[in-house]
Amino acid sequence: MKANIQLRIHEGLARLARAGLPLLLLAAPGCGLRPAREEIPVLMYHHVAADPGGDVWTVSTAEFRRQIADLKAAGYRTLLPKDLARAYRWKFWLPRKPVILTFDDGLLSVKTEAEPILREAGFQAISYLITGFIADAPAARMKYRSYDCLTWEEVKDMRDRGTIAFGIHSHSHAPHPGRLAQEVGECRHLFKRKTGIKTRDFCYPYGSAPDLLRQAVVAGGYRTAMICEDQMFTNAPHADLFRIPRVSVYGGVHGFAVSAESLSPEGVFSAEVKNDGVALPVRGALRDAPSGRTWPLPPGERLGPAPQRWVWTNLPPGLATASLQVEIQEQNGLFGYHP
Repeated sequence: MKANIQLRIHEGLARLARAGLPLLLLAAPGCGLRPAREEIPVLMYHHVAADPGGDVWTVSTAEFRRQIADLKAAGYRTLLPKDLARAYRWKFWLPRKPVILTFDDGLLSVKTEAEPILREAGFQAISYLITGFIADAPAARMKYRSYDCLTWEEVKDMRDRGTIAFGIHSHSHAPHPGRLAQEVGECRHLFKRKTGIKTRDFCYPYGSAPDLLRQAVVAGGYRTAMICEDQMFTNAPHADLFRIPRVSVYGGVHGFAVSAESLSPEGVFSAEVKNDGVALPVRGALRDAPSGRTWPLPPGERLGPAPQRWVWTNLPPGLATASLQVEIQEQNGLFGYHP
């Protein structure tokens, strides 16, 4: 609700600016706003399912719920790509700790698994549709890879509920930039014909944006476009809103384990960690329970079944091994995987 109020305030200020009235934006303590220049995590999901098996692009429903709970507990607030475009154009300020949640491919699991969890948390996300795989009704439902896709009927219903917004992920998902460049304009028109609403947000298939395709997206009337680079988006005056990088959220089944912990008199703590499942890019963090202090490690090699030795040095004196807990976190520390 607070984010919606802020957005309405922003839109009102934009109308005043268009009318030529001078504006002075102030940030009172605790107002929940900060200047629109910072690193913003944009998370890339694909499929959510009760049993992800060994599919790196399928996050389990239970894990997705846990990730959203961690983000909410940490104070993150969701934006949509259109909010970045507004902030860029009108120099609006954004909420503290913004995050953007994206889903590629337009899969049915966004409706059945992700939407209820997001709605409960008060979060929003955007789903990018491969328009050639969106059928008119459930009886004609299509699949992308082995996953059921949404229908236009479901897209309209979800859009009306307000938790999920929609963008375009091409018409064919073909690995040919020239073909994709020819599709981008018609995709927007097809979306408008099928839903009665407009979208101006694009996501490049396979995560890359060669100049030919980027130019077609700009000419096609879009205002934002997503790539994949596993890094944060730096929201700054000259940011490229047509090459917004995203952090991949990897799935699959995991079995994390931490053992052989030791703390030396010299303040060196070490532990053996492993993940009996799909290897993930992670970072380690050491937490002292009594004080709440945390010492993160930089991301290293992907954590899989092969044990890794994590070492913390120069720890302060007076720590006790029993009070120290090794945490396994997402590579940017956005949410935890273990314990």
